[in-house]
Amino acid sequence: MNILVVGSLNMDLVSHVPHLPKAGETITSTSFQTIPGGKGANQAVAAARLGAKVQMIGKVGRDAYGEILLERMAAAGVDTTGIGQEDTTGMALIQVSDSGENHIVLVPGANQRVHTGDVDRYQEMLEACDILLAQLEIPLEVVEYAVKCAHQKGKTVVLNPAPAQKLSADILQHVDTLTPNETELEILTGMPVETLPQIEAAVQALLVQGPRCIIVTMGEKGALVVHGGGVMHLPAYEVQAVDTTAAGDAFTAAYAVARGRGKTDEAAARFASKVAAIVVTRHGAQPSLPTMEEVEAAL
Repeated sequence: MNILVVGSLNMDLVSHVPHLPKAGETITSTSFQTIPGGKGANQAVAAARLGAKVQMIGKVGRDAYGEILLERMAAAGVDTTGIGQEDTTGMALIQVSDSGENHIVLVPGANQRVHTGDVDRYQEMLEACDILLAQLEIPLEVVEYAVKCAHQKGKTVVLNPAPAQKLSADILQHVDTLTPNETELEILTGMPVETLPQIEAAVQALLVQGPRCIIVTMGEKGALVVHGGGVMHLPAYEVQAVDTTAAGDAFTAAYAVARGRGKTDEAAARFASKVAAIVVTRHGAQPSLPTMEEVEAAL
């Protein structure tokens, strides 16, 4: 089973803090780390560690961070042939509180240099993949182009709409599965998402625009799986969260891997919930992503 990820690569600059600062507040970090991240890279590494064959199209900078990211991706088993080097490497400035909550500021860098020509250059990767996995940390026109190309070739398209922005029906009609969290769902639809009925109503409004399935990740409230066959609420696994940074990425990647292995949407989402539950008990983005052996042993 082959997965092609078209997306971002960042170096995460992580400060651990007692609590997330309020506007105008200065606080002291208890520790600092540089950790490979980026939603695209996180999802590629997550899928590779779960046993999928993964290729990626994206860009890093011509700098030390870029070299480190390429080395780490290759070490995780991701084919980096489609990752170019240009400009400076993207960064994410992350604050993680003692309670596991986070604030993230993105510095796009080379991620903004990904263009449709890169997708054209690696058409053989699109031909070879079973699933295209995409996010929104690279230019939207590139995501739209990759999604349409994959859909036209009969590939399964999984889109994690993060960081959230309005999406046209033109792109949504080429998506098989959309995986927003609650905040992203609210931005996508402009509808309230305070309660489960409100979330379901927002999902239904989005579903008619094209996606075959929508899975809303809701943290400790679990996940909501909605498609033409019905609605299922999956409760979250009870764990002690220390860092939620890559939980959504792990969920989306694990879902794609399970779907690629023939699981139903519900079964794939249940497996993804298990993987995400492990991730939030560990610090860091890519360092927190488990192997299939770790998932089986832990659960």
